[in-house]
Amino acid sequence: MYRSVKTIIACASILISTMLTAQQYRATSPRPPKEPVAPSPPPNGGEAITVVGYKKDIKDLNSKEVSQEVAAPKGGEIFLENNNRPIVVKTWAEQKVKVVTTVFFEGEGKLSDEEWFEKLNLSLRTLGNSVKIKSGNVSGGSYTVLGNTYGWNWGSDGVAVFNGQGQNIGTKSNTRRVVTVYVPANSKMDIETRYADIELGDLASLSLDITNGNVDGGNVNELKLRSRYGNASFGNSKYAEVEFTNGRFTLAGADELDIDSKYATIEVGSSKKITMRSTNDEYELEEVGSLSGRKNYGNLRITKLNTSLEMDGTNADIKVRNVGASLENITLDNKYADIRIPLRNVKSYAVDFTGPYSSVYGNFEKKPMPVAEDKTKTENNQMRWAEVDSNNPSRFTAKVGEGGAKLVLKCQNCTVDLK
Repeated sequence: MYRSVKTIIACASILISTMLTAQQYRATSPRPPKEPVAPSPPPNGGEAITVVGYKKDIKDLNSKEVSQEVAAPKGGEIFLENNNRPIVVKTWAEQKVKVVTTVFFEGEGKLSDEEWFEKLNLSLRTLGNSVKIKSGNVSGGSYTVLGNTYGWNWGSDGVAVFNGQGQNIGTKSNTRRVVTVYVPANSKMDIETRYADIELGDLASLSLDITNGNVDGGNVNELKLRSRYGNASFGNSKYAEVEFTNGRFTLAGADELDIDSKYATIEVGSSKKITMRSTNDEYELEEVGSLSGRKNYGNLRITKLNTSLEMDGTNADIKVRNVGASLENITLDNKYADIRIPLRNVKSYAVDFTGPYSSVYGNFEKKPMPVAEDKTKTENNQMRWAEVDSNNPSRFTAKVGEGGAKLVLKCQNCTVDLK
């Protein structure tokens, strides 16, 4: 009898333990998502569930071009602030600024252009001697469930769609709302834009600050550009001041260019004068009169150098294809670089080179010069400085013709080709 009772108790304990484990597993284990179920009619004739608002990819839409315009003060500046909308700027003969875009809607859409601009978060106005344009995101729509209203925000995969009363009701995907701005010829513009591309015509003056967008521009007499994470292309400019990071910048030509770049590809057609500050960029210059600045890492390629080159940096390779006969001076201070500057077209020049552990090639006779003693170095280090191959002394001078153009080159651990 005693053994039977013990057996019954043991079996009960095992059963209870198994049940508790099963309940704990059901509480903690992941459950598959349930399919959405359409709401059932309310019992006893209660209030129906009403959902008003969001629709996706609405069919049978109507569209309408809407516009506004204002008189442009002569000599005034046009300011444009934009977020997430492609912009096209065109010039025309009118002394007016006009903004045009397209609205998508269901129904008749009886709102005025001014009312549609408000719904689209677009504004155009004059302020003193300037014109202000603002283009922002359309606010989200709303939907109602059981009398409670909720809102949503639009993504970047489409444009907002409205009903005939101007209420947001959904989106149209694979479509971008383009805003076209007409400005007087030779206008001065100041533009700040984010997350959108912009297309520009010829302008007298442009100050452009753009992030995460591409620029396709025309000729600009005075250009100030600040670009991050995008590509930019312009025609000719008299003066260009550029800050460029992470992208490709192309300029057909400039009388004078001042550029500060990082991690970018820079292409310039022709320029009389370029001042550059470069970090880890690839530079392609077709023709330049005088070039000066600083370059660390990356490459600098010049198809034709006419007058002068003054550059310092580290690990920056410099390759010039042709040097004009009117060359005046070249001054370089570099390390760990390959340099090629062919002087075959220059009939008269003088070279002053300093650089241990470097190889220099040229059509001239090297005249070794004493190296200044460095008292901070050990005697063994001083010996190594002296024990340089006689064909490549760590310091030498050379002269061709009358020694007209001056070349002062400092380059440690470099390969220098001047042939």
